[in-house]
Amino acid sequence: MSLEAKLKEKYKEELDVVDDIEELILDELITIDKISESDKKYIERFSGLTCLSMNMLGLASVENMPKILSVNAVSLVDKYLLRLSSMTTR
Repeated sequence: MSLEAKLKEKYKEELDVVDDIEELILDELITIDKISESDKKYIERFSGLTCLSMNMLGLASVENMPKILSVNAVSLVDKYLLRLSSMTTR
């Protein structure tokens, strides 16, 4: 199941207007080892986000991490994360 499907299942109609959402807490929502391209694109639709929390999802990589300019706080706590090199800018 995708992050999008799981979020829509959990919050039902509350996710119709994603521009108004400032905090997206995905903690323990689903178990995934990486963020799919479709999940990345879905999360990037939340253009008003200031906080993104993705704790304990089972992520082993931050590849495809969503890029949202308005986000000023990201929480990534997971025992499976091995390296964060894809988050650094070059």
